This record gives sequence, structure tokens and C-alpha cells, in this order.
Amino acid sequence: MASIPMAVKGGFGNRFSTNWIVNRKADLLWFIGGALAGYTMFFIHAGLHWDMVTVWFFWVMFLDTPHFFDTYVRTYFDREEFQKRKKLLLWSLSWLLFGPLMIGLSYILHQAGIINYTSPFLFFVLFFNLWAYWHVVRQHFGIMSLYKKKNNDYNPPDTRADKAILYVGLLAPLAAYIVRHPEAREAFGFIGDYTPFPIIEEKNFIASFFSPGFWTQLHWEHFVIFASIIAFTSVVLLFASRQISRYKNGLAINLPKLLFLVALIPLYALICYSSAVLAAPLLAFSAFVTIYHDIQYHAIVWFYTRNRYHKPDVDPKKYGLAVKLSKNLFVFLICGIAMGVTLRLLGCTFEINAGCGPLVLTSTQKLFGDLTTKQLLLSIFIGIPLHHYFVDQYIWRPSKDKTLREDLKLNK
Repeated sequence: MASIPMAVKGGFGNRFSTNWIVNRKADLLWFIGGALAGYTMFFIHAGLHWDMVTVWFFWVMFLDTPHFFDTYVRTYFDREEFQKRKKLLLWSLSWLLFGPLMIGLSYILHQAGIINYTSPFLFFVLFFNLWAYWHVVRQHFGIMSLYKKKNNDYNPPDTRADKAILYVGLLAPLAAYIVRHPEAREAFGFIGDYTPFPIIEEKNFIASFFSPGFWTQLHWEHFVIFASIIAFTSVVLLFASRQISRYKNGLAINLPKLLFLVALIPLYALICYSSAVLAAPLLAFSAFVTIYHDIQYHAIVWFYTRNRYHKPDVDPKKYGLAVKLSKNLFVFLICGIAMGVTLRLLGCTFEINAGCGPLVLTSTQKLFGDLTTKQLLLSIFIGIPLHHYFVDQYIWRPSKDKTLREDLKLNK
């Protein structure tokens, strides 16, 4: 069992464990302070009322798509890493065919006269959106795990409380969002519009809440929301009580982890439980919950490249093109942005992306039934992030990869 960090009652330094992933300044700016980008993005919608489709387009072009490039730098462009993971990196490209395969299955159902022949394609889109959110959740778990590793934070009760607040704290609010948002409800096949909660008199709140008349007006979605709020509140209280218990017992509190969770958990609660999010398109929701992830990812990969490719006396031939692509921050960012601009302008050309005008109206070119060339091209484009999600879950396993631990300086 890992040793439990002890603290001597007294000063700040003795009551808190403060080992950072990079250093205090970088961590506070990117891994923790990056949450401010999520709050800002949400304020752009809820406070400034900007066109979120346009905002989404520029976000996905200049920040989100470039973080796929970060993955490619440390895999396909890293000669040693590519040879090490060659089978994974080559076979994983088959994710680009998953969407067209679902279109093909829809075609078979159409030819068989099945009314809901588009179900495979719709399932594919729903699967993509759910995996996208889960991918973000898993990265947040990864960042938290790095803080636990750096601060030797492996006491079982703390680990249980940490997992509970991260997973339940991010997934429970999503359930409330799904049953309320019009586009999300349609994607899940829910019938009808969401019915708001019955009005409760403020002066007689308790009496109104517990009256039979109030409960008979509730729909199933309201019970989902109740369960979501109860689960969310429970894990927050569990985590808070654990921190208080550690403090009273003289055990060091993992300050970086605590700051990270304080930045993260309220952000997702605000977005998912807010009534303002219901007026935002589904595309905007992806920007709200992903921009923090993007910033974290750029930061961790940049830190990784410094430690791996640019150590003193490193042999550039050992790693190949990855060394040149990460030569300095300007080159690193420009190459990622160039990829984002190229893919998004290509998407604009063929009417795949929202927020820009097409040169080719692919939505008018029928494949069969109601499906067009636009859906086929979209399914291929969606394969790019799916490939990223798949590869990412294998290349960020420091507990199983000694070299990765060294490149992230986890052994220090």
C-alpha cells in the first residue's frame, strides 16, 4: 500500500501537498485555469448572445481540431513511438470506415423496406457524441490521476471519493441536460418536448413541494433530473467531508487536485443545469464542455514534447519528424492550426460544416431514401475524432508505460 502523506499541524506548507505536473505557474494557467475558457464560452452564449454556430466554427478550426494534431505528433510522426505501436496506429485507421459502414447498413435496411432504415446512421451520430463526452471525462480523470501520482495520493477512501466526484460529477449533470435539451431529446428518440417543472409558490415552497398536486404534475424527465441533482450533491458532500476529515486528522490535502476539481466540477454543473443552455444549439454544447479539455491537451502534449524530443543531446533521427514539428511553440501551434483550417475548409467546401457556405451542395445529391452524399462525407469526417478517441485511450497509460512516466517526469 502506498504511504499516506502526513502533515504536521501548523503552517500552510505542512497542511497541503503541492506537487504540480509541470510547475505551479503552468498548472494554474493551463490545467486548472483553462476552466475559465469554458466559463467564457458559456458567457458568450448566455451573456453576450453571440451566434454560437459561428463561434463553434472558429473554435473547432483553431483549437479543437488542432489537438488531434498533437496526438499525431507523438504517434505517427514519432519514429520510435510509431514502430512501438505500429499495429495499433495502422488498424485504428479503420475507424474512418465505421461511418460509411453504418450508411451501408442503412442501405441494406432501405432495400429490405424497413421504415426506420436510417437508424444505423443515427445510432452512429449518437455514439459519436456520447463517446466525445466520455473522452473528455476520461481526460479529466487522467489529469486528476497525474495530480494523485505526483502527490502520492493513494489512500483508498480518497481514491473512492475522487472517482465519485469526477465521474458522477460530470455524468449526472449530462443526464439532466439530455432529457431537457430539444436536440438531445431528438437524438435519443424521446417523444415530445420537455415539460418544465410545475411552478412552486416561493412563499410556501416547502408546502407546495410536498403537496400531492405538485407530484402528480411531474413527468419521468423530472425524476431523472431529481436523481441527477441528488447524485451530484451526494458526491460533492462526500468529497468535501473527506477533505475536512483529512484536515482534522493532520493528513496533507492534495492542493493541486483540489484546485483542479474546484475549477472543473462547477463548470459542468453550470452548463448542464442552466436554463440558458437549452437555447444553445447542440454544437455549442460541445464547445462549452470541450474547450477546457482542448487547452489541457495542448499543454500536456507540449510538456511531453519538451521532455521527450528536446532533452540535452537527444538524437533527432531517433524520433523523426516529431522533433521538427515541436521545434518551438510557434511551429507546434501553426502546424496544428494549419491542419484545423485545412480540414474545416474542406468540410465547408462539401457542406459538411456548419457556420460556413459550401461550394458543392452535397445535401442535394441523393444516395438512397433521405440520405445524401452529405451524410456519407460527414460519416467519414466523424471518423477522424473517433480515431483520436480510440488511439488516445492507449497512448496515455503511464502506469503501464515506463517511458511515458519518464517523459511526463512522474518518477521525480
